[in-house]
Amino acid sequence: MRERLDRVWPSLVALVGTVGVVLALLVVFGDNTGDGAGEDVVASDDNGAPEDDTGEESGTDEPGADETEPTDEATGEPDGDADEDGEDGGTDEPGTEPTPAPPELRTPLGIANQTSVEGLELQARDRIEAGGWEVEATSGFNGSVPETTVYYPPGLEESAQALARQFPEIGRVEETFDGLNPTRLVVVLVEDYIDEVES
Repeated sequence: MRERLDRVWPSLVALVGTVGVVLALLVVFGDNTGDGAGEDVVASDDNGAPEDDTGEESGTDEPGADETEPTDEATGEPDGDADEDGEDGGTDEPGTEPTPAPPELRTPLGIANQTSVEGLELQARDRIEAGGWEVEATSGFNGSVPETTVYYPPGLEESAQALARQFPEIGRVEETFDGLNPTRLVVVLVEDYIDEVES
């Protein structure tokens, strides 16, 4: 019996050792597989990013918000800059300041006063003549012109534009109509002219 046990014992030990190794391997690989599955679930829930990364992604959203803020700042500051540029475009204000017309574009003109201010056409005449233009006639005017306008006959549009550039208080440039002198520029003064000149 003892001899038989002595022969079988090494085999039993080897068998038990093998079974133990197999069980150990099953436990190790089984746990790793479970962890991997758990990671897959987290990844699928977080769109491929761990929870901390998701926080970082929301942090990415914060930079995204920061990017939106620069956009807002771009809306605020650049617009402010654009407004400043617009104010520099208000350098167009210097552009709207008197810009003397070339002598060849200065043609004789008439001035008609649609306002209730007596003698306003004479003040306008003095102002325009001081700018180098010749005023041939002045008069009152009964009409419904919406704002101070220079009317031009065919061929004198460029002169009318030059006059309006030199005198920004003349807000409109329009083609002449029946009832005005058809041979020259005619400026019709409206109430807005008073405010412009007084300011």
